[in-house]
Amino acid sequence: MQNKHMNLNYRGQKINLKNDLICLTDFWKAVGRPKNRSAPQWLELPQTINFIIKLQSKIGDAQTTIEKCDASGTYAHWQIALAYAKYLSTDLEMHMNEIYMRYQAGDITLADQIADQANPQAQEWLLQRIAKKLKKVLTVHPSRKRIEE
Repeated sequence: MQNKHMNLNYRGQKINLKNDLICLTDFWKAVGRPKNRSAPQWLELPQTINFIIKLQSKIGDAQTTIEKCDASGTYAHWQIALAYAKYLSTDLEMHMNEIYMRYQAGDITLADQIADQANPQAQEWLLQRIAKKLKKVLTVHPSRKRIEE
């Protein structure tokens, strides 16, 4: 993941990050704190344990996948966080599925929404990046310049 400037939220609930781990407790709060669905309870389920074992074998045991904190909640690798979100709420699962499909389909409005949330430095970086891409496209396909003018 390695994105120090990421801001996550769902239904107005900020989803905190800590050392590239996502706060499962914040997801739980965002969906109304359902009973018997807290992160510590979910982490004890056999299918969750199996998922974590498979993830650790894929990414390597040395990488932190779960960090339990008493005061601030339980934090986990993004793969675990998404699996927990699916378990927690159908609405949250569908929200994440929609974002994924928009990304896979190349929905440019998703990029626009992301840019709207970005800080000024990130927006400046994006502007420069798009300008470079546009220059490259116009160099390779000069006929497109006439269309855009």
